[in-house]
Order: sequence, then structure tokens, then C-alpha cells
Amino acid sequence: MKKQDKRTEPGKGRTVLRRILADAKPIRGWLILSALVSALSVALVLAGPELMGALTNVLYAFWAEGTAIEMTSFLRQCLLLAGIYLLSSVCELSTMYIMNNVVSRHFTCAMRIRISDKIRRLPVRFVDETPNGEVISRMMNDVSVIGNTVHNFLNITISGFLKLIGIIAIVFFIQPVMALAVVIFVPLSLVLSARIAGRSEKYFADYRKTTGEIYALNEEDYTGFDTVKAFHLEPRQNARQAELCSRARAQAEQGYYLSGIVQPIVGMTNNIAYILICILGGYLAISGALRVGDVVAFILYAKLFAGPLESIASGLSTMQHTFASAGRVYELLDREEMDSTENAPLVQGEDRISFDHVYFSYDPAHPLIEDLCIDVAPGQKVAIVGPTGGGKTTIVNLLMRFYDVDSGAITITGVDTRTMDRAALRSRFSMVLQDTWLFSGSIYENIAYGKRDATREEVLEAARRAHIDFFIDTLPDGYDTVINEESTNISSGQKQLLTIARAYLANRSILILDEATSNVDTRTELLIQHTMDDLMRGRTSFVIAHRLSTIVDADVILVVDNGRIVEQGTHAQLLAKNGFYANLYNSQFEHAEESA
Repeated sequence: MKKQDKRTEPGKGRTVLRRILADAKPIRGWLILSALVSALSVALVLAGPELMGALTNVLYAFWAEGTAIEMTSFLRQCLLLAGIYLLSSVCELSTMYIMNNVVSRHFTCAMRIRISDKIRRLPVRFVDETPNGEVISRMMNDVSVIGNTVHNFLNITISGFLKLIGIIAIVFFIQPVMALAVVIFVPLSLVLSARIAGRSEKYFADYRKTTGEIYALNEEDYTGFDTVKAFHLEPRQNARQAELCSRARAQAEQGYYLSGIVQPIVGMTNNIAYILICILGGYLAISGALRVGDVVAFILYAKLFAGPLESIASGLSTMQHTFASAGRVYELLDREEMDSTENAPLVQGEDRISFDHVYFSYDPAHPLIEDLCIDVAPGQKVAIVGPTGGGKTTIVNLLMRFYDVDSGAITITGVDTRTMDRAALRSRFSMVLQDTWLFSGSIYENIAYGKRDATREEVLEAARRAHIDFFIDTLPDGYDTVINEESTNISSGQKQLLTIARAYLANRSILILDEATSNVDTRTELLIQHTMDDLMRGRTSFVIAHRLSTIVDADVILVVDNGRIVEQGTHAQLLAKNGFYANLYNSQFEHAEESA
């Protein structure tokens, strides 16, 4: 299987951060531009207090000493100060605009596309075992959290650390003794913040996992709304929802509490430093060791000092949330993909299909298919019957390479299907499944889904052959009638007929019918049976059926039980054996008579 060079586990903060930064490479040009604009904003912000201090010294000299003010120079400095703060605001807005557009349009969008593409290349087993809501939670919520981190990263690194370093350098230049009051608490507050924030990561990881379960439950409740109502399962589902929400709330409370106390700690150290600055500054100003303007500048720098500290503290707390979300996203992106194939060319000609001593199980502890041998001649109609759970659908899953065999081989025209490209292999099959699937769109679009370049005449012909045209013509908008999201505006039988029409349109060489008429009434079943026969004529066909009356004309009937073929032959031959198949057929016939 295709494997990644490294795997990311939730909690590996440094590894996760490196991967986030690596994934941000496609937008690094914009990030660099944003960093330069942010650095310019920081430089302007740091220049403001110094100029304000100089203006204060001019005013103090005028009021205390009577020194005349040179108005032209003074007004020029005032305008310069206003321009500095205005330009700084423009830079901050520009940075925000760049990051909003770049991160939202490119980074998070690209990551969601990667997840979507990854899911396409994952084994079918992943889709079977993973709730839809869990995948949606990772693709939407967790990716948004990562995007917010990239968005705020420059604010933390540039506007945070750069501003912090600049302020420390300036205050030490102005007055080293007072500067100690500013920086003495910084290492302590940052160490405490980092340690406390680190403890919150576990709770955030658990919270993101529980959120995925809530999404899955909501999706389940919505898609199974009728069933929930019919069996009066609302109390049970509500209890499950309450239990999950309660668990998520407790996990979020713990995580946000630990990450939330970071900023108060930083704020407390800032306030202590600010008090010391005011006391020392007042003393030095009175003693003449420091000018009043310098004290004002120093106090302004001290106030600015709180901003980057809080930004860094906020970043430390939110990073734990990010690590939890990113761990879930990268765990999905690092999953092993489907086997790569050698892309063996498909052999043109008749489709002779063979199962050669095939073994397969979904769970190694519970064998399912054992030593399965089938040889299907081109154009044969093969019916697969047997009890539920006997392995009928599994045979089709193996044939389509939804799963690969554990041992043995499946060949088409002598070529092992495991050497074929999956897309090319499946292009030879048309399928009509018991569980119908239609997407939100018009009836015409749903039929045309079977053939990308189908003409309107071909779509209408497929509908006619599936005997769905008479129903479509009765609709107000005909073929343009839109099927809603859950396909509740048409019946189950009509949905089944639409999928049959889709198979007609695809017109491929191998046909798979998995209970294709299970949702069709008896009259409609009889109506389409002869067209089914016409469709299968000349094609290799596999028909999975519980209603044995529909497959009495099959060329060969395979009776499957516990993954093994216990009987095979024509309908007449199997009845003559008076064995497993005969018992199944007679029990259905007797049941039909009793029902009548």
C-alpha cells in the first residue's frame, strides 16, 4: 500500500506546527507580503510613543520653564504623529485583508480539496467504518481551526514577538532601571502560560473527537428521521445527544478554563510592572534624573507591552486547540491508501470472469469467503442467491474491487483485476443496487449521470426502456422536475426505476443487479422484466436476488451459504436436486400462496 513518510498523532505539537507551515508554502508569497506590511505597522507603532514623548517635553518646557514653542515645527510633529498612527491602522487593515482572502480562499479551500481527494483514494472499508458526520467535522470545523491559526500566526510572530523585542530594546535605552520593572516578570509569565496551555491540549483533542460524534449522530437522526419517528426513538436519541453534549461541554470547560487563565496571568504581571513603572517614573522625574516626556513615552511603551504579551499568550492557548484539530486532520490525510496498480491494459473482447480459489474476510477473526471458484462464460446471466449474510454482495464488492481478495485471484479475460486501474475496471460495469442513490438535481440529470456525453434522445430512450417515462410525463415539470435532497418527493419504486434507467443509459458490457426490482410492485416488475432480459442479452450479468421467481431463466444459479457455493446449476437442475435451493424456492412459493 501507499504509505506516508511520517504520521502525525494528536499531541505532537511541534510536528503538527511544522506540517501546518509546510502546507502553507503555496501562499508563502502572500504571507511574506503580509509579514512585511505587519513589520512596517510594528515599526510605526514603536515610533509613536517616542514622538509623543518629544512633544510632551516641548509642552512641559513651555508650561514649567516658559520656553517658547516653535509652532511650525510643533505642528509638523503633530501631523507626523497623526500620520504614523493613521498609516499603522492602514497597514493593520491591509494585513487583515490579505490574510482573510488568502487563507480563506486558498489555504483552507486547498486543504478541504486535499481531504476530499484523499477520501476518494481511501479504501471502501474506511467509508464503511467511518460515520459521515465524523468526516464532515474534520473537513469543516477542524480545517477552519487550522486556517484561523495560519491567519493569526503572523500576528503572534511579527506583531507579537517583534513588537515585544522592539519595546524591550527601546525601554532599556531610555532607562535601564525602569526597564527591569517591565521585563522582570516576562519569562515567568510566559513559562507559566506555556505550561498551563500545554495541559489543555488533551481536553481539546477529546472535545474535537466528541464533536465529530455529535455531527455523526445529527446526520444519522436527520437521514433516518422517518424511522426515528416510526419507532418512537426520540427519547433514546435525545438521551444520546444530551450525553454527548454533556461530555463535550465538560471537555470544553476544562480545555478553555486552562487556556483561559493564561491571559489573566499575563495581565496580572503587566499590571504589576505598570505600577512599578509609575512609581519609579514619578520618582525619577521629580529627582530630575528623567524628563517628563521620557516618562510619558516609557508609560506608553509599557502599555504597548501588554498587547504583544496578550497576543503571545492568546496564541499559546489557541495553539493547543489547533494541535488537537490538526492532529485529527493529518490522521485522516496520513491514512494508507488503496493499493496502487500496474495499470494493466484492459483486454478487449468477450468478458470471461473467473474466481480462482478466492478467500476474503472483512475481519480476519471471522472468515467469510473461503475457496470460492466461479467460471462465468461471456454473455451468461449468473444469479447469486442464498441467505442474508451468506456473502452474495461481498462477491460483487470483490468483483468491482471495492475490496481486494485476501488470496486467490479474480480475472477478466485472463487478466487479474488487481493489476487493473480501478477506474478503467469499473468502466466496464453498470450497477443497479438495492440502496438507491440520487443527488439533488433534476430527473433528467439523474438519468444522464450514467453517461457523461449522453444526448437528450438517449436519456429519453433509457427512461422509456425502464418504463419510467409514463410517470415522468405526469409531473408538472416533466424531466426538469427537481428531486429534493432526501429524494422524498418521489417513491422508493420510482427511485429504483430511475437508477435502472441510468444503467440502461450507461450501456456497459457487464451488468450487476443487486435486488434491482426489490422496491418495485409486482405489476411494474412484470412490465420491466422483459426489458431487463433485453438489456442483459449479450452481456455478462450478475443478479443478486432474494425473490427467486425473478431469476428462474438464469443461465446458472450460484447458491451461496457462509461464503461457499453449496449448489450451482439451472433452475430446473437445482429443483431436481431437491436440496438447499429447492428448499429456499419452495418456502417462498408456499409463503406466496399463504399471502394470496
